[in-house]
Amino acid sequence: MDMDLLIELAVRAVKAYLEKEGVVAAAAPVEPRKALVLTEEHCGETCSIENYGSELCKVDCALAQNYEVNVDDYDVVVVRSMTNSNLFKIANGCTDNKFLALAAEAILKGKRVIMVKECVEILKYAETAPKALYNNIYKNLQILLDSGVELVEEENVKTALTDGIEVPAEVPATPAPAAVKEEAAPAPAPKAESADSVLVLTKRVITERDIKAAAAQHYTKIQLPEKPVITYLAKDTAFDLGIELL
Repeated sequence: MDMDLLIELAVRAVKAYLEKEGVVAAAAPVEPRKALVLTEEHCGETCSIENYGSELCKVDCALAQNYEVNVDDYDVVVVRSMTNSNLFKIANGCTDNKFLALAAEAILKGKRVIMVKECVEILKYAETAPKALYNNIYKNLQILLDSGVELVEEENVKTALTDGIEVPAEVPATPAPAAVKEEAAPAPAPKAESADSVLVLTKRVITERDIKAAAAQHYTKIQLPEKPVITYLAKDTAFDLGIELL
């Protein structure tokens, strides 16, 4: 038996026993996000929606439903199959098939859209293509990135899909004492004390929202975690706002 699976089963068994004995109370269920994968063809393991799904994110494949889906039903859309032709069409408002129509609709409606980096054709020619031709095609990608599309590596997509979901911690099952002093409301997050103050982020996926939040608190430096995933829009926003990423 796989060791990771064995450990998971053991943890579940212990948790169930503790809940039964009243040692801990079960955590409130978390409403999973819904993600839609847009692709033009299935390509084995790397295209399997099981690679993206988890208890925190339910994933559907548009192709498996012949693209008969409603974008409004999903929190985030993952776009694959981004050939140079598809890139040009979406960036220039041409949606002549269901795949392109759904991708464009998600962007136009302000949905969170993740584009898988390895599926963007033009990026494969960064070292070989003539500079003029490469830049001409790349500008279509830049239009999408400037519109909020996030470029994420395949191995980090699953993490990006669940980024920001707060899982409630388990709480003691023993009731609280009858007389409880009223606690003061928690103080707001402190603002940067000086221009050199550093905001430390522990989340792996850094988005434009994180940069703007730091700027609102007057931070000029952000300490990133190990091996962070930084969206292109986040990098541009940090540059524009004069925030240094450490």
